[in-house]
Amino acid sequence: MSNKSADKSDEGAGDAESGFNLRIASHSTYIDETKRILRTYTECESYDELEKRIIEENILHKKTDDYKEHVLREVTRRHIPDTEDYTETPLIQLLNTEVRSDVADWCLYYEFAQDPFIRVLTLEFLYPEYQRGILSIQTEDVVTFLESIEEQYSEIQERSETTIEKAAAKYLTSLRNFGLLEGTQKKEFAVTYVPDEAIAYILYRLFDKGVTSASEIISHQDWKLLLMDESEVQRRVRDISPQYISYEKRGSTERLVPNYDSTEDLINDL
Repeated sequence: MSNKSADKSDEGAGDAESGFNLRIASHSTYIDETKRILRTYTECESYDELEKRIIEENILHKKTDDYKEHVLREVTRRHIPDTEDYTETPLIQLLNTEVRSDVADWCLYYEFAQDPFIRVLTLEFLYPEYQRGILSIQTEDVVTFLESIEEQYSEIQERSETTIEKAAAKYLTSLRNFGLLEGTQKKEFAVTYVPDEAIAYILYRLFDKGVTSASEIISHQDWKLLLMDESEVQRRVRDISPQYISYEKRGSTERLVPNYDSTEDLINDL
């Protein structure tokens, strides 16, 4: 990697077209805080009121206003699409049900991993390493990968080596916090099991994206965010049939039909 000057201002940082931005990996995952903020947002149905409860009433129990504002800003950037009009995303709807905490955590991770920086690293670096049978990942490995793709992303080129190393370390920490990795200095792949309810949620989110055919669903890149290959996806989709979807495979022909008209209907039944 070439020598880099001091970081440019965060304002407007990131590739405009790709949304690729190292900042999302430069902070904590805020799992518990995200749940509390999004549930409170539903309670008050107002972003201004949400901000008041976080800053003035200190519902997150943070020590300084700067830190409260920072956490709110990060969660907003990731999960609240409109600060003017109250908008319930599928994730917000899910977090306001009685769904088990492990299901909520996996669905939260799935939405978190849609960020371009997290998505690129997981699909193009982490998943291939996992498939190769690599047992552990270190920060230096992530940095090396980022060096290999820096010509594709001005966001990497514009950042100092220290910032890139920090983003790489925080990326690994984020995946450890969500349970895909384990360990401290050296992160190892954890043994995980994605609950049926989370599989159903992700499948219906793919329907939301316009992915409808069985073959497209089974082979979709999003499953790699959970470190799942096509054979495992096919098995898990079969597991949730016929409870959440109707799935049939006869020879080379696959058929998949949703049991619910919308993701919201699914969530209401989880």
